[in-house]
Amino acid sequence: MALSDYLGVVRRRWIIVVATAVACLALAAAYAASVPTTYAATSRLFVSMATGTSVNDSYQGGLASQLRITSYPYVATGPTVAERVIQRLGLDISPAELQSRIATSFPPATTLLDISVTDSTPEGARVLANTVADEFAQLVGEMETTVNGAAPAARATVIDQARTPTAPSGPNTKRLLALGLIIGLGLGLLIAFLRDRLDRTIRTSEQLARAISVPVVATLSSRDPNATKDIGRLRAQIAAARGDHDRLIVMLTSFTETSSPYVAVCLANALADTGARVALIDADTSEDGVSAMLDMQSYPGVAESLRGEHPDLSELPRSASGVSVVPVGSVDVRTADLLTSARFAEVLHGIGDGFDYVLVAVAPVLVDAAALSLSTRCDTSVAVVELGTTPSPRVQAASEALASSGSALMGAVAVAQEPRSRFQRPTKSSQPNPDPVPDPDPEPEADPEPEADPDLAASP
Repeated sequence: MALSDYLGVVRRRWIIVVATAVACLALAAAYAASVPTTYAATSRLFVSMATGTSVNDSYQGGLASQLRITSYPYVATGPTVAERVIQRLGLDISPAELQSRIATSFPPATTLLDISVTDSTPEGARVLANTVADEFAQLVGEMETTVNGAAPAARATVIDQARTPTAPSGPNTKRLLALGLIIGLGLGLLIAFLRDRLDRTIRTSEQLARAISVPVVATLSSRDPNATKDIGRLRAQIAAARGDHDRLIVMLTSFTETSSPYVAVCLANALADTGARVALIDADTSEDGVSAMLDMQSYPGVAESLRGEHPDLSELPRSASGVSVVPVGSVDVRTADLLTSARFAEVLHGIGDGFDYVLVAVAPVLVDAAALSLSTRCDTSVAVVELGTTPSPRVQAASEALASSGSALMGAVAVAQEPRSRFQRPTKSSQPNPDPVPDPDPEPEADPEPEADPDLAASP
């Protein structure tokens, strides 16, 4: 994976990364709050050997002190010193507990020994550190005395008494928070990458091309100002499919769970821009099709004509924009079956005689089975796949369903972002040639069957 691929994963899964980092940061803060506050005080001792008055004797004594001091930390933190301190101060704790609070260190190549002791109060830490240092020094004197009444061979002298600490030594809240944040970010990135690897959602046109056996003829983005170029490439593909034929009937269906009227509307306008006569038929029974996008739900159309409640649709006047739109009309339980009947096939081919291109927008292929029957009555089909929301198994299932029905699937159109509002019409500032017809003026309430308006071509 390239760096851009990793950045893409972070952009897609940033919520996981942020949530995991915040959770780990909160756990670190909770742990820091649960750890009791402690204070540390340190006493320093000097270890010396009994030597002669010559320089050589002093040198040999210094070397002996450095050798001995490596063993003294075990004495200072041992149970003997702890028991003496407890007995001297009258503490109500065990020697093992006091031992766990004593720490020692010595700088290399020196005979200095530092004894640090922690306690819950500053004064308690100071008293314990000084007492431990005194008892340790006394124990060293006893250990290094080989003959009763003689001077010890080595001694430990307190040179710096412990002072009352002014700030707590623990917990280190900043360090814990920083550690929690680092662990959270690392864990969040790991989860994000694993989630992305296991996610079968199609996010790029390359993934879409691998998921289906037909080519991706265009990649559209409603946020891309160059979307008109992509529409132009799709138009060129449609024009090439028409060839020398008088007209071409194209079915557009979605492989996602929701309809994608945006592609049908943009394609109709692009074809009309070349001077072609274009009819856009909304045969989408999902209530999210072209009629909803253009706010034409109240106009009679395909459903009424198939039920015999409206005149034949074979004669459609052209609108001012060059696209004649047939709304779906009032959909009922019979509409889906009527769309698969021979009657609609006759209407479809009757309309096609007066236009160069007839675009039929239908419901998603896996939502309404009418798309499978309609595809066989059209010259070719175009699948619309919304990137970022459609899983690969669904696309493959829809493609196999169309292939088994015997339809001719020309290719797929990848849509990076689909307008979601059912009643919001796209504007020219955000969509390429979005409006195939002017805003329809509603007919009066008293007229149950409004007459056709040749400027709108919304219904015959």
